[in-house]
Amino acid sequence: MPEAKKGVARIPVPPRNHPKPEVQIGADAIGADEHPERPAGSAQIMMSAGAQGTRDPWTVPLIGLLLAFSVISLILQMLIAFS
Repeated sequence: MPEAKKGVARIPVPPRNHPKPEVQIGADAIGADEHPERPAGSAQIMMSAGAQGTRDPWTVPLIGLLLAFSVISLILQMLIAFS
């Protein structure tokens, strides 16, 4: 007699609690003698906050067409060469 099929094992996993880093960033973290000289009107920009460039919507279709014509051209060259 065949064994009964077992269901999917479900293991309860508690949600992850990510502790927030307690690293001080800013004026409090740097000593008074370590501040670099900056002009009064300058602003600090973080890398992740920078504006991302928009992608041209025609890039992917044009590359697809280029690849398609390249493959067709290769097949035609092979047919001509081996015929």
